[in-house]
Amino acid sequence: MSTFKKAERRQHKPKLALTGPSGSGKTYSALLLASGMGKKIAVIDTENGSASLYADMDKGPLKGIKFDVLEIDPPYTIDRYAKAIEAAIVEKYDVLVIDGISPAWAGEGGLLSKKEALDQRGGNSYTNWAGITKEHEIFKASILNADIILVATMRSKQDFVLEVNEKGKQSPKKVGLAPIQRDGIEYEFTVVFDLAMDHNAAASKDRTSMFDGQIFKITKKTGEQFMAWLAGGKPIEAKPAAKPSAPAPVTPPPEPLPDHTPMDDAMLDAPDPEVLPMTAEQQARFKAECDGLMKLRVSPQTLWNGIGKEAQKTIGRMIVDTASLNNIEAETILDYLKRWADHLKTGKATSAAKHAAEDHAGMEA
Repeated sequence: MSTFKKAERRQHKPKLALTGPSGSGKTYSALLLASGMGKKIAVIDTENGSASLYADMDKGPLKGIKFDVLEIDPPYTIDRYAKAIEAAIVEKYDVLVIDGISPAWAGEGGLLSKKEALDQRGGNSYTNWAGITKEHEIFKASILNADIILVATMRSKQDFVLEVNEKGKQSPKKVGLAPIQRDGIEYEFTVVFDLAMDHNAAASKDRTSMFDGQIFKITKKTGEQFMAWLAGGKPIEAKPAAKPSAPAPVTPPPEPLPDHTPMDDAMLDAPDPEVLPMTAEQQARFKAECDGLMKLRVSPQTLWNGIGKEAQKTIGRMIVDTASLNNIEAETILDYLKRWADHLKTGKATSAAKHAAEDHAGMEA
């Protein structure tokens, strides 16, 4: 059984977030923050190349700051983000800026559009959230567990409020509200800076307590200040090296099969079936099989639950939608749907024959 021990602040690879409406300076501020936290900077750009506009600046706070960029175009899938994060870790960057993570939720090909596609297919709108939630948890883990210092930006929902200006008159002012991402994700970060249209930042969440109650512009010094705070913690303990595994025993070659023929050689040398994405013809068959089952009074929820259980049993994984199947897996699920329909049709035919026989006996009586 584990025992309690004295709490210690430990060094870690922090995860920071910047939120704000369009034009508040998220990309600019994220680059300044990153420059104070490391020298080798990578940027994942989902904002139409906006980060590259700040490359090779010859004046101003970003002068001399170098960074590499990887631009992601739609669809903004979780897999694309995860692979980009992993690439930054493999290439040993000091700091990774993700500008930004809002498209993964509300962008083209993001999780909300995937949920909408599931609903339009006829599934249960409530149960369709199960797969979306699982994917979002994977996305969140890929950020929070990444072995790299990370700064993520999030667009904020926008609104206008009336404020009294320096002339004593009311004028509209654009303000940022909640970030465009799944509710609560901002609470996962070490520090969250909210940017206003005047580029000033305030910390809406701060585990360091260094920025509480302050309103300021983010600079390179902000990143340096954060790293100084981080250095005050206990160093990360190196993971023990894995022990070399014992060499695998040498297995003698199998004895030749009796009555061996050239035909046997041809069968042994035949390539495995080629694994390809599900074909259009298979997609059409899926639709036909599902429509047929629903005509047999199988509800969309029951239908999808059955497909999910069969996928877990036969291909060993959960599927969010049939588009994630390859051509071989698709045939497995199609066969299951056909057997299901045949079973229901046989049961209905048997029941109809039984009633017909009973009616015939009644007429003779």
